[in-house]
Amino acid sequence: MTRKRKWVLGVGLACGVAVAGLGVWASANFTELKAGHVARQLRSSTTDEERAVAADRLATLGDPGLKRLVEFVRSPDAPTRTAAVGALDRFLGNLPDGDARAVNVAGQLLDGFAASDGGSQQATLELIPVVLKKTGNTHAAKCRAVVAVGLKMQEPATRVFTTRLAMHPEVQMRGELVPLLSAPEAEVRRAALFAVAAAEGDPLIGDEELFRYLHDSDDGVRKVSHDALVNRERSEIEISLGRRLADPDPLERLKLLLDLRYDDDVADPDPWLERLSRDPEPAVRAGAARVAIEVSVMRQLTCPGWVTRVTDADPDATVRFVASYFRRQAAVRVDPNVRPVGN
Repeated sequence: MTRKRKWVLGVGLACGVAVAGLGVWASANFTELKAGHVARQLRSSTTDEERAVAADRLATLGDPGLKRLVEFVRSPDAPTRTAAVGALDRFLGNLPDGDARAVNVAGQLLDGFAASDGGSQQATLELIPVVLKKTGNTHAAKCRAVVAVGLKMQEPATRVFTTRLAMHPEVQMRGELVPLLSAPEAEVRRAALFAVAAAEGDPLIGDEELFRYLHDSDDGVRKVSHDALVNRERSEIEISLGRRLADPDPLERLKLLLDLRYDDDVADPDPWLERLSRDPEPAVRAGAARVAIEVSVMRQLTCPGWVTRVTDADPDATVRFVASYFRRQAAVRVDPNVRPVGN
């Protein structure tokens, strides 16, 4: 009996130690266990409200809960993914700028971006604004990599959203927006044009390129182009001339030559004529040289130097011939006793 009693006591003691150890482990891992329980609730939720509640509870459970939320951002289930994004956005938004928790969570999100599917990448993009706000330039390089992917995504709304991210001071990717200027979707062209034509810093496109967008099929794109030109202190007369200069119909550009020849509203037609001398249509180039020569004779000015380029180096023989002819005619008509202005 003594031996049996000792065995029972030993077993009991062992069980007690095991139970105590289990209790200690459970106590030490209580938050982890709770996070797992709430994560299961999130997965099994059937309404957006239930999912939002569960996701917000995970955000309160420290690193274990936040880690699971990051994993849910990569979930193939869209409603669960949306709930996780919303909870993380709220959590990060309530933290002080530069908080270590924000830096840690942002790093986890960005590190998993490349291996995620399209839906998860879009979800991560939605969190980039709050990530940049709370972490500054800590993850700037990773954010730029995410933005580069977003600019090439199929969904127009995603590209429009990412266009705004590309303008962020910590991202500075306006140059990568230029290809979007030829996007088939008007909303993408509008966003890209607004970004690259912005007055802040060096503009990425010149006025002449903006003139072309005055002929865009979308009224919004045309307005963005017009407003950008106004911000560059172009007058309405100049904008009207620029619109005609960039008209896709060569006949309209030829009509512009006539107005530059005879319209006194244009004080100095030479810059416009010089641009028309590089027009893709040979007739326009020849006409530009002729008008420039006639205007210089009429106003008793020195013939612009660029006319020599047209007479000597234009790729079209007919253009060279026409320009040379009118230059010779002008030389005959010029009174050698009249000194040009400025001489």
